[in-house]
Amino acid sequence: MIDKHDHSMRPAPCVTISCAHDLGLVMAMAASLRVNCTVVSPPGAGCVMGVPWWVALVTDCPLPALLDCGQAAGHAAAALRAGLGGVIAHVPAAQHRALVSLAQVTGGHIMAQRPASLDLPLRGAGHVLEQYLRAHAMPGAVRHPDGGIGSIRHD
Repeated sequence: MIDKHDHSMRPAPCVTISCAHDLGLVMAMAASLRVNCTVVSPPGAGCVMGVPWWVALVTDCPLPALLDCGQAAGHAAAALRAGLGGVIAHVPAAQHRALVSLAQVTGGHIMAQRPASLDLPLRGAGHVLEQYLRAHAMPGAVRHPDGGIGSIRHD
């Protein structure tokens, strides 16, 4: 049997959001450009802002969303139990295995490393976001890890 699936597809670009305004901007831009992207909380936000904050923020969001819980396995477990689909936790191997088991039960996913993501600037966020999403939507587009089209976080 011939496999006709394109296994070379890159994952959707990630954008860090921290408020409803940022989320609205990302959802509107992704819809208008007809591109996929993932929204990601700021690093460690699951510990600082809490799981309920993220749940409230992304409840009506049609885009995939990742809550970064830093090194706190307990917050990551709470996020999975709250029904979040994507959680980031940089934890020891034994805790990671336990979180993976919990994610299998809850239907969520656990990531050990935070993906590269665009931090929206205070000024000109719409323009920077549009450039970033267009660059990732074009076949063969080159990513700019040096922040050429915005500040891309590699935590």
